[in-house]
Amino acid sequence: MSQPVTPRRTTRSSAGSASDPATPTSPSKSRPKSSLRRQLIPTAAAKEEEGENERSAIDVFLEELPGRRAQASDLLRLLAPAPALPLFLYGGAATGKTRALLLALRHIRPRPGLVAYAALRSLPSPRALFASLLSQISPPSSSSSSSSRQRVPDKPSDFVPALRDALVGLCSQGDSVYLVFDNLEVIRSWDKGGQLLALILRLHDLLRLPQVVLVYVSSATPDAYYSMTGSVEPNHIYFPDYTVDEVRDILMRGHPNPKLYSSFLSVALKPLFRVTRRVDELGAALEPLFRRYCEPLGDLKAVPDESIRRRLFEHIQPHLAVALNETFSVPMRVSVDQCKDGNSGVKVNTKRQFGSRDSLSTELEFHMSVSAKYLLLSAFLASRNPATLDAALFDSTGGSDNHKRKRKSSQASMNMKDTMAEEMLMKGPGTFPLERLLAIFQCITSVSEDALNDVESPDMMNGSGMAGLMSDVLLQLSTLCNSNFLSKSRSCPLEGSARYRSNIDEDLALKVARSVSFPLSKYIYRR
Repeated sequence: MSQPVTPRRTTRSSAGSASDPATPTSPSKSRPKSSLRRQLIPTAAAKEEEGENERSAIDVFLEELPGRRAQASDLLRLLAPAPALPLFLYGGAATGKTRALLLALRHIRPRPGLVAYAALRSLPSPRALFASLLSQISPPSSSSSSSSRQRVPDKPSDFVPALRDALVGLCSQGDSVYLVFDNLEVIRSWDKGGQLLALILRLHDLLRLPQVVLVYVSSATPDAYYSMTGSVEPNHIYFPDYTVDEVRDILMRGHPNPKLYSSFLSVALKPLFRVTRRVDELGAALEPLFRRYCEPLGDLKAVPDESIRRRLFEHIQPHLAVALNETFSVPMRVSVDQCKDGNSGVKVNTKRQFGSRDSLSTELEFHMSVSAKYLLLSAFLASRNPATLDAALFDSTGGSDNHKRKRKSSQASMNMKDTMAEEMLMKGPGTFPLERLLAIFQCITSVSEDALNDVESPDMMNGSGMAGLMSDVLLQLSTLCNSNFLSKSRSCPLEGSARYRSNIDEDLALKVARSVSFPLSKYIYRR
């Protein structure tokens, strides 16, 4: 009764030690604790290592955007987590808006489930925009038949429910979706673009899906899109123009000989930077100048000293003066190849063409098939010339060279034709039916059949060549309408068929005609 009552855990340990004193009981009891501590230490180290890797990835992301550290940090902060307000990026052309956004979407955590990107500059119509977004959100399966494919809506009012139905399935899985509208100002040039623009800016209120983040990229300021609809105002990030030091850092990235290129930029960058601050234009202008700069050097990997720099400066100075007098524009592939040739004929021609209208490019800045070019020329002639003069300008053999007349027209009839032609010119481009377009197309292609045989494949050398050219006329016509080269009006109540109108001017028509060696001036009616 006088013995003290010991705790139950102490009694067990003492009993075990009394029964087997040689058994290392205390070390065995301490082993699980040490193993638990060993398990906790690597977990904390792994979390710390993961945080360091994430910070290093963010540092790499910031280094990829020289001069845009503040904008990149704002992008990472405003894009994640997923329930975020719409984001509006604005600034001048070639200021790194799109590049910074796309890189930020790769580095945000958690990673987005889907990024649907709409490059509005490459989309010709609202229907193309609807089809592009819906195909990215819910791509059609290869096993589905043509009848079960999703129908692309034609009206904006039908697009919003279709977009919401496509997004609900992704949001129900917990994934975040980012919708990016690049070059938002392009929508203003579309038919009824103001209504569509107001609808796109209100998608956050119409969809009511917190997992969907809307991002708008535009070269216009937010004041240009202000509306009295009471919708949620997006967060704004401004991208200013690059400074000369930032442009220098961008151009120096990845160059094989940084010391040589740095000496070249110290001579050529600041004078050209006073003319333009666009990185793409500066890069296109500096590339041929750097080749001129390196001409006196035998080894492009050499490091120039002070005497070599002075000699290189004296060599590049006259070429730099010529470059400052040129109009800055991003050149086409042909122009870049001509600049790389560097012969004296190109230099003399550049000096002669500066300051005149002939200095503009005489080549097409887009690719177009031969049949589409002839169809575009036919539409231009049909809109420009009166329909009453088609018989005088065209016939089944090409018309323009056949001057035979059954009888001489009277002076009164000629004056009436001149008056009608003058009225049509004053009214602008006229409309024409499809039958007249195809008739003119057949006439001018028969005149230029030899040229077509040289341009197209050798299979068109036989008699079926022109039939092959005519086979895709309707497809080319639809493409030209979607590209806004032609406008399609409503069907005429008297004729019962649709009418078309050409939207190109005479300068573009002459460029197209020159590319296929067609004598367009012989077929244009001039009073």
